[in-house]
Amino acid sequence: MSEQKLEVFNVLNFLNSGYELEDILKEGQFGTFSSAEDCIQYLVDEGYLEGDVTVSANVEVTAEAISKKYVVSELKDILRENGLKVSGKKHELVERVLPVLKEAKDSRNLNVAVEKEKSYDNLELTDKAFEFLKENEWIDLYMFALVAFRFDDYETYVKGSSAGIIETALNFCDEILSRALVANQFLVFIDALSAKAHVYAYGGDYDSFMDYDLQRYILGLNPIVLDAQSYASYDVINEANIINLRNVLEKLEMGSLKKRFDRIWNICNIKSITVPKKTCYKILQKAIAGADIEELNFDLKEKYFDKKFGI
Repeated sequence: MSEQKLEVFNVLNFLNSGYELEDILKEGQFGTFSSAEDCIQYLVDEGYLEGDVTVSANVEVTAEAISKKYVVSELKDILRENGLKVSGKKHELVERVLPVLKEAKDSRNLNVAVEKEKSYDNLELTDKAFEFLKENEWIDLYMFALVAFRFDDYETYVKGSSAGIIETALNFCDEILSRALVANQFLVFIDALSAKAHVYAYGGDYDSFMDYDLQRYILGLNPIVLDAQSYASYDVINEANIINLRNVLEKLEMGSLKKRFDRIWNICNIKSITVPKKTCYKILQKAIAGADIEELNFDLKEKYFDKKFGI
């Protein structure tokens, strides 16, 4: 039920943001519904959408239907009426007749397939839909920042919190960070750092976003703990992390990156350095400038990581 709630929110939220329903249906994923059409029908039945659904039918004239309906002499009559060649075997005559009947939109009482198409252009959000969006606005933040974690877990956490949506999300991230440290779950830990950064960005606090995304970068190059199984698929530099940092630096005046990097390095309080501080910063500059992340990762693993993590 929670997954369905998430899907319903996303469709309604996109509609409320000005997207066309047809575009949402083409792009959306509707896991609990058998099809996008079933999702829309559910929204109509539940009173989230109202209006007319236009149904149009397209008649499909097929070669098989023509072959069953007409004998050779009748096919030749049709071809002759349209000034077309009348010689050849029956299947050739059928292929020649097919575009004639399609163009004329004349099925001549054939047993043809009928395809029904629905248009949802006239559907609009109801008051119930707007109430649903307001009551569940925390889902928008979840989609923006917390999708690395189970929706059910976050929904339960939200229900037990009396704080605002930003503070609730930050508290959720802090609890995950604490549990991940205790359990030595480093990959969960850096996912939570990235999530916390995005929660701040959602609230418009890009200074805090930069601090936590830089921390995620630095600790990515200096893991607290990393077992061999996790390391097998580990990307030292996370490409999404770099893209986020680059976008914020390009769009906003954030002051000296070097000073911020030095401050965040000290906050990280790294006990076991894998990649030295100066090297970390130089690589960060290269990555933000557009260097190939895959090549940087390969070089870092070969020089600093493989021996240390038992590969």
